Amino acid sequence: MTFESNIFIFISFIMSPTLSFRDPGADLMTCVDRENDLNACAAQTIENFRDTMESGVPELGLPPLDPIHLELIDFKFYNLTTEFLDVDLFGFKGFVLKASSVDKKRRTWDIQYSLPKINAVGMYKLFGTIPPNLDLGLSSGDERFSADSVEAFAKLTLGSKGKNILVTDLDLSLELDDIHLELECLFPRNGRCCPRKFLKSCNSVLAKTVLKFINRDGKNFVKEFQPEISKKIGVILKDYFNKAIANTEARYLIE
Repeated sequence: MTFESNIFIFISFIMSPTLSFRDPGADLMTCVDRENDLNACAAQTIENFRDTMESGVPELGLPPLDPIHLELIDFKFYNLTTEFLDVDLFGFKGFVLKASSVDKKRRTWDIQYSLPKINAVGMYKLFGTIPPNLDLGLSSGDERFSADSVEAFAKLTLGSKGKNILVTDLDLSLELDDIHLELECLFPRNGRCCPRKFLKSCNSVLAKTVLKFINRDGKNFVKEFQPEISKKIGVILKDYFNKAIANTEARYLIE
């Protein structure tokens, strides 16, 4: 891929007719029809998602991707059951695309990207025990967590629907080194928080101990957490790609 061809691709996208919305599928075909490299065109299609990640594209049924909304992430950490509810994840617009490769024969599209930082807000429910055998009872309230340097790997399996492309499967893997978690209203008293205490907990000492345990042991927490969040986000991304490139003729991406 030469510098001149990269410049041509960039100018082609900039000079395309201005519409009320951009159709990524049509742009992808236009790029390839101008005898540009397929992988470069596919990568540019992904880069162009950034422009509408916050607003979505109502004309194509594309929802916003920044934030991504997840209704439920539930998992176990030791004997501690954690549920994150109505979670909004921010930071996807800042993605850095590292690789994008389409294999027409194998009907796959492999994508690797990183997220410098993600932040999340939502609600939580937490109950169970932590070592050695500390019963935490039931707590619920607002939650926040953040993670730096998230690596993401997506494998799209491609097929067809009529003459157009169809993403039949999307396998997403997120690699988080660590996360920082804050839970408000741990250990309520008579079902109520204590607003003047640490993170509104009615037992500040125990709340700090539990959060220190979770955040200090972040790698093990993440080990249980990341498969669940990968699965939930993967479903959303599959739907997103299917809507985004629905108008792409299958012959452009598969044999």
